[in-house]
Amino acid sequence: MNRFAAIFICLAGAASAQDFPALYNVTGLDDGDVLNMRTRPTENGTVIGALDHDARLVEVIEEDDGWGRVNVEGLSGWVPLESMERLEGTELPAGYQFKCFGTEPFWSATVVQDDKLTFTRPDDDDKVFSASGLTTAASRDHPFALLGAKMGEHVTLVMTHEICTDGMSDYKFGYSGAVVIGGYETQVYTGCCSLDMN
Repeated sequence: MNRFAAIFICLAGAASAQDFPALYNVTGLDDGDVLNMRTRPTENGTVIGALDHDARLVEVIEEDDGWGRVNVEGLSGWVPLESMERLEGTELPAGYQFKCFGTEPFWSATVVQDDKLTFTRPDDDDKVFSASGLTTAASRDHPFALLGAKMGEHVTLVMTHEICTDGMSDYKFGYSGAVVIGGYETQVYTGCCSLDMN
């Protein structure tokens, strides 16, 4: 194999990884059936949860040999993607909405691309910024960043494609995120990001 072929194969693998996270619907199951979630991406994995036969907008974080990692009832596990239907255009940067969040202190940033970013903390009023769409790092697949502004303050959100945990559950998420709010004072928040808007 020549050097250029090897480079192409490496780049193709990297591009494939960027297809996730994405949203899926469960498909092909009878009423009352469930799609088992397992500890490992194999039929030999222990069943630790399930998706309903009509589950919709399920975030698949990553893929391993035809299995997708999902979050269900406080746990993260694997379901067979042959029973899932991908919703094209939901992966980032194409997907039009997503959220980032963190703990200690608790915060969230809900984003509708090219519209608004709503920043929330339990002990403060919501802050609504007009927001741009995501921009990808030059010559890279990630990180992504967007800018937002409102009277007297501005916000920058940066997302990196990597497995992230929230520190409160066994869930795993496909992006880590950082929010910087500037204006009256500079505030920095770090956490995870998800396509799941529930």
